[in-house]
Amino acid sequence: MKLTRLNQREKTVVIGGLVVLVLLFVWFALLTPYLNSIKKLDRKIAAHQRGLVKVEKIGNEIVQLRKQLASVDTRKKGKRPLFSQVENITEQTGVRDQLFSMRPQPATTQGKFQQQLVEIRLKKVTLAQLVKLLHAVEYRSGGIQVKSMRVRPRFEDRAVLDVNMVLMSLEKL
Repeated sequence: MKLTRLNQREKTVVIGGLVVLVLLFVWFALLTPYLNSIKKLDRKIAAHQRGLVKVEKIGNEIVQLRKQLASVDTRKKGKRPLFSQVENITEQTGVRDQLFSMRPQPATTQGKFQQQLVEIRLKKVTLAQLVKLLHAVEYRSGGIQVKSMRVRPRFEDRAVLDVNMVLMSLEKL
């Protein structure tokens, strides 16, 4: 079939149909896969950027923890043993009278650090006294942390508590 034998209207329809077919071919064979791969790459870039932000946050945390560790090392030099520090904190916070028992646990070594533990039991302590003690341990003690704690209200008076707590400190060897 020759294009020259067709009249003008038929030629326009045939050329229009060919143009539509070419455009559809370009759209489905070339443009759609290209756009899909661009979207996929954009998603990968976004995921990698989120990962990079996480890595940067973790790096900043590591730097901060190293600074804290260095400051703990400098504060630890010349410090008393954990047992006497805990005893001093209980006196400062006014819970010495409620101190039922205080037992040092065997020290353990983890890598370059030695972990010291002291278990204390408090009887008939108020919530305000417990909060004051926890605040002193966390913020004024210089490296002592609460490893575990169990709080139970007293049977005869629910306003007072019995507390079992394990305090720990890390020292660089």
